[in-house]
Amino acid sequence: MMKDILINITNFNNPLNPLFIIIVYLIAFVTVYLLNFKYKITNTRERHESIDGLRGFLALGVFIHHSSIWYKYLHTKNWETPNSNLFNQIGKTSVSFFFMITAFLFISKLLNLNGKKFNWNTFFISRIFRLIPMYLFSILIVIVILLTIGDWEIKVKLGAFLKEILYWTTFTIFGAPKINASDYTNIVNAGVVWSLPYEWLFYFSLPIISLLIIKKASSKFYIIISILFILVFCRFKSINPHHILSFAGGAISPLIIKYSKKKINYNSFFFSIIILFFLSLILFFKNPNNLICKTLILIIFNLIALGNNIFGILKSSILKFLGEISYSTYLIHGIIIFFVMYFSIGFENAANMSPIKFWITIFFITPILIIISFISYQKIEKPFINFSKKIKIDTKIKALRNFRFRI
Repeated sequence: MMKDILINITNFNNPLNPLFIIIVYLIAFVTVYLLNFKYKITNTRERHESIDGLRGFLALGVFIHHSSIWYKYLHTKNWETPNSNLFNQIGKTSVSFFFMITAFLFISKLLNLNGKKFNWNTFFISRIFRLIPMYLFSILIVIVILLTIGDWEIKVKLGAFLKEILYWTTFTIFGAPKINASDYTNIVNAGVVWSLPYEWLFYFSLPIISLLIIKKASSKFYIIISILFILVFCRFKSINPHHILSFAGGAISPLIIKYSKKKINYNSFFFSIIILFFLSLILFFKNPNNLICKTLILIIFNLIALGNNIFGILKSSILKFLGEISYSTYLIHGIIIFFVMYFSIGFENAANMSPIKFWITIFFITPILIIISFISYQKIEKPFINFSKKIKIDTKIKALRNFRFRI
């Protein structure tokens, strides 16, 4: 394994050279370092440092993963995973970690109620304003790009076109049809939206999950909504048990933190070495769906969630900056790659690029991605996050709940 990696690093004609990954991260870190001279992301919310730092790696990992897929797509016209465990895992395992982070944060909230009532109205309002605005903005860009490619001609019936857009604006829970009959529909944003329905599945499952965690009775209204959403999800989506396992794995550390009576220093040298060792073992698997690989990933995540910062790396302000803009990075990195490859370079010219020229292009895209992600966070994500905090419990929601139970 190590011999193969060393051989690949010295071969710059190899589009899957591990050195390209290191360079992308270094460029991203330098970009954030320079941004930090004038702009700083301040967040007063109660957060977990190691988790925030971990986010900084993950979104960039997905970007690198899709960049490697793009090289293959340009040459074969097939959107397929690369023939590299490293380039596969850096993307797919990152998404698994994202699922675990979601479970960790919200299971922790439920466990820390200490007998208080969970405010489901506030929870769902916060999730709506956290995820929807930036998502809709990214989908709007996708639609504009597809219409531009099609010379702004509606190539399907207007009703069908509007239905396609509706499906995409609902996080593709009801399906992800081609928009305006374009074969590029799922290529423009690198198909990243597939994970978001699972996020919503978890959120809407929380009222039911809370029955196992909160001793007080949960909201009957939201339990009914929860059941209905799960039924709808199962009707239109196939549930991958490996993703559900990721969410379940993210709930382990909150339970340990809440109920373990033993005080263990999870930020010790020993556990940091364990994390690095297990990360290296992951490279023996093509994707995280192998049960042994998934177990390794779960152990790594929970050690980090329990406080390990891998020799202080995850406490880096640069990583926490990248973590804060990770949602924008996740949603728009594919769009930026597509724009550069299709409009700036052209697919034919891009397909003729050598591996090193292709990755030099990705290196130039990296700071652009960071800057645009930062701007979209500041101008779209953050204002809506702040706005959601100001919303009081809507009397209309109360009225709807009262109407439901009178029936």
